[in-house]
Amino acid sequence: MAEAAANEQIHGYHDNDSSDTCHLRIIIINGKSLAKKDIFGASDPYVRIDLNTINGDINIDSVLTKTKKKTLNPTWNEEFVFRVKPSEHKLVFQVFDENRLTRDDFLGMVELTLNNLPTEQEDTTISPQSYSLRPRRSVGSAKSRIKGTLEIYHAFIHETGETSESDTIDGEWEHMETVSRMGETPTGQFPSSVNHEPLPSGWEERQDANGRTYYVNHTARTTQWERPLVSATNNSNVNVEAAASDFQRRFHISVDESDSGRPPVTPRSDEDALPPNWSMQVAPNGRTFFIDHAARRTTWIDPRNGRASPMPNQTRRVEDDLGPLPEGWEERVHTDGRVFYIDHNTRTTQWEDPRLSNPNIAGQAVPYSRDYKQKYEYFKSHIRKPTNVPNKFEIRIRRSSILEDSYRIINSVTKTDLLKTKLWVEFEGETGLDYGGLAREWFYLLSKEMFNPYYGLFEYSAMDNYTLQINNGSGLCNEEHLSYFKFIGRIAGMAVYHGKLLDAFFIRPFYKMMLQKPIDLKDMESVDTEYYNSLMWIKENDPRQLELTFSLDEDTFGQKSQHELKPGGSNIEVTDENKDEYIKLVIEWRFVARVKEQMSSFLDGFGSIIPLNLIKIFDEHELELLMCGIQNIDVKDWRENTLYKGDYHQNHIIIQWFWRAVLSFSNEMRSRLLQFVTGTSRVPMNGFKELYGSNGPQMFTIEKWGTPNNYPRAHTCFNRLDLPPYEGYVQLKDKLVKAIEGSQGFAGVD
Repeated sequence: MAEAAANEQIHGYHDNDSSDTCHLRIIIINGKSLAKKDIFGASDPYVRIDLNTINGDINIDSVLTKTKKKTLNPTWNEEFVFRVKPSEHKLVFQVFDENRLTRDDFLGMVELTLNNLPTEQEDTTISPQSYSLRPRRSVGSAKSRIKGTLEIYHAFIHETGETSESDTIDGEWEHMETVSRMGETPTGQFPSSVNHEPLPSGWEERQDANGRTYYVNHTARTTQWERPLVSATNNSNVNVEAAASDFQRRFHISVDESDSGRPPVTPRSDEDALPPNWSMQVAPNGRTFFIDHAARRTTWIDPRNGRASPMPNQTRRVEDDLGPLPEGWEERVHTDGRVFYIDHNTRTTQWEDPRLSNPNIAGQAVPYSRDYKQKYEYFKSHIRKPTNVPNKFEIRIRRSSILEDSYRIINSVTKTDLLKTKLWVEFEGETGLDYGGLAREWFYLLSKEMFNPYYGLFEYSAMDNYTLQINNGSGLCNEEHLSYFKFIGRIAGMAVYHGKLLDAFFIRPFYKMMLQKPIDLKDMESVDTEYYNSLMWIKENDPRQLELTFSLDEDTFGQKSQHELKPGGSNIEVTDENKDEYIKLVIEWRFVARVKEQMSSFLDGFGSIIPLNLIKIFDEHELELLMCGIQNIDVKDWRENTLYKGDYHQNHIIIQWFWRAVLSFSNEMRSRLLQFVTGTSRVPMNGFKELYGSNGPQMFTIEKWGTPNNYPRAHTCFNRLDLPPYEGYVQLKDKLVKAIEGSQGFAGVD
């Protein structure tokens, strides 16, 4: 175990600060004599490994083992590598019994400090350790439910520093095995040459655009088709220039060459004037970069004049946005024009840019808005802290009647400052202390009930079965409906105040009404396509042929009635001159007037916890994040359930650029893109395959449209993105981001 496995994923600490960090190998070997958790005397155990801070117990990263079925003596033998700061971090191993119907049962835990763990050495054997499982905290009978042991191997991986070039470079291409993590390997792979003797010092093996092998003599600066032999050269000593060329062979960005009858020539213009130990090469896009072999780094800055090399056609490389490749990685261009990446550390290739999997480069999970973080910090700093109240507010409820019990308790509070103090939640018949987890579970379970359409207070939008709107007929379902809306408002305010989330997503007009912002025709599209299409037709045509008046027929639970949009509206004809007023009044009635009492009660409850003027610093998208959070969006599932129209197809270069941009987004930016195209950031429970449109199930769709001068535009009723054929990745990403963040503020976005 002297070195990490070639394809091992590194978990744990990923901050730019690499001081005092090291790699720790963990192998979860087995568990023995675990507690029985069901009537059949067996469990389905798995282990969750958390890397936490010692101070504050803040979680940094988590990973799960596989689940072993029906056993109290599971064997896992699963290996994980963590990047850690031993003086600041600890590992927590928690064993759970997987349960598909209710919560997973806790079977015990082990907490491991990292300061005195052994380090792997070639001449040392490190034995696994067996730990007794213990409860989370010593309370009541909890001890009796925890038993058994967990056997773990743990040791720091020996850090070798800078490995010698002769160990890691010589023969690297000869022994390269190209394995793609995406399940697809670039064609034109590097041929295996294990039967050849090593190349002479200062030589490099390369492939041209057609996959043919040629050889570069960096000492003489020549190329040839024939493989050089050590015996045929007089250069048997490794000099500085040869070592530099070895390093260059590892880190260069190669150039696709033309199909000529001779090997491509290594760029050498003006290279003689470079400082010692410097060289330069040309990237696939034609831009020159420079290699400092002494410092082992690359740069766009010319060391001779301190100026950046020009970019052909004045476009920027992705490195300008994402930073340099990780050490040991190389970017190449395949013969079909697609970029792929070589990991010389593990001798693998892949299509995906490795920088996109690095949260420090691809973006931490911070909200999508450029200033949301500042807004949120301002918001938290201006929430008034309660005074002259007890240090906690106890909430004792039954799981079987969580809505009724919670309604009774919360509605009985007259001094709402009590609801801002620490929440102490207890479920009847369960022993445990609430250090935040039970409160979080209470908000989750309660929101499931509050927003269940079965109770008639909320209903799904006309477009799907996962975004909610107020049911305008709620009074017919529940005489106390306004009291319940006030209660729900209080719960929503408490969730925001305490930093918890509601398990629900609402239509866009709901958030706009909370912010007291006007609702426009565009908001109608994602909620009720029938209305939207009708109003759009009126907007674009002369409506007199429809013989409409300023009144509407309403159907509530089978009872038909007429509603006048303005006094005497049934006698006022809709004409080309007054149609804009008609559209405005229809939208006002559809979203505001019909649910005015319910919304007023909700805001009354919400405002008793959170001042309404304080949330106005957010827009409707940010308010959704504040109240409901965001799902972790699975880009692979998204990509596999996307349709293409026009000339676009899965392997089209524009589509490749699009998904490359999506992968570079933070999770919140991906949610904003989803909001932009579908009207909501909510992904259905069973994934993107169940997205709904105006006529039922409608997959996410990308269609070719417009010119490179246009911004992308969205049709939320069809879950369709109209994507122009941009001329480069950077242009596509820039236009897409501006369209998403600017919404209606840009030409070409409807």
